[in-house]
Amino acid sequence: MRIAEPSLEEWKTLYDAAIEFRKIEPWEWMKETEVFGVQNPQNGEVGYCCIMGELGEVLAMAVYLGTEGLQGYMKIQKGQINPDEPDSLYIQDCLMLSFEDKRFVDQEDRQIINELGFKFRGRNSWPLFRRYKPGYFPWFLSRDEALYMTDASKQAKEVCLRLKENKKLLNPPKKNLYFTRVPEKRDGMIVWKDEWREPAPLKKVKYLDEEVDEVRIQRIRKTAKPTPKIWEIDFFYTPTPIAEGERPYFPYAIMLIDCDSGFILDMHLAREAGYKKEFLEKFLSCIEKMSILPLEILVRKEEAVNLLEPYTSRLNIKLSVVKRLENIDNARRELGKYLKKP
Repeated sequence: MRIAEPSLEEWKTLYDAAIEFRKIEPWEWMKETEVFGVQNPQNGEVGYCCIMGELGEVLAMAVYLGTEGLQGYMKIQKGQINPDEPDSLYIQDCLMLSFEDKRFVDQEDRQIINELGFKFRGRNSWPLFRRYKPGYFPWFLSRDEALYMTDASKQAKEVCLRLKENKKLLNPPKKNLYFTRVPEKRDGMIVWKDEWREPAPLKKVKYLDEEVDEVRIQRIRKTAKPTPKIWEIDFFYTPTPIAEGERPYFPYAIMLIDCDSGFILDMHLAREAGYKKEFLEKFLSCIEKMSILPLEILVRKEEAVNLLEPYTSRLNIKLSVVKRLENIDNARRELGKYLKKP
């Protein structure tokens, strides 16, 4: 189903809000660690705003969507995910308003700007709006996203100006509370008020709906021989998007490597929707094809542990969490070079 796009009038309202936000230059006094919330009037979800531009290189505001979006931001801030690591590019769940040079503005954006009659000149002057969604290429805003980004931009301007006068504005009365702008309907009008809010609970992650295939486990036990081999197993986003459907996406690469030889036992590309099931399937089918049981499996993601553990425990395979997967990291670099070739 085609996603509804903003009307020309709605685009104008959003660009007007962005222009007004740009005028106050909030990055002159705001730090990236100063985060505040703006509740979406449409669905009640709170987006968490982060102003970027302290160093003068990137002038932008990210609105991290919900607790999941905030968690991704916090992982980078706390050093749990290195911003220089490739995966950091694919985990962001946010709406982004950035101010760019003309050469970074796509033709679709320029067409809207021309239709609206706006003129932008100079460095970091052109407003650019993008939706960052885990596993997908940064994309144009839908109508609902544009409406919310308009509200977020207006409220962010107000909060930033207030913080300039009151440095303690965002200091919470107790831990895990965020200063949040909340819409309230009064006499048919939306009025915004301040509240201190705790982020909503994280949505429970479902790993797999299927029960463990006990019959398959028994079959593997009968046919596969134990060996001293150690395997590295991982899944990660590939750096080259695939243009398919409404929006290009980054496929997951599922990779299994023998530690001693560095030989790639299997590699497979999967879509976001099915990668968990396919990850487990590739692990089991590799054992079945080779008719061997490795002594140990090395992984680095908690998600990989949750997917593999029900099977490795039944097959008496040691499952170890490590910080680095040397062979997989080497193979990943080579894969990236290959995919980026013209």
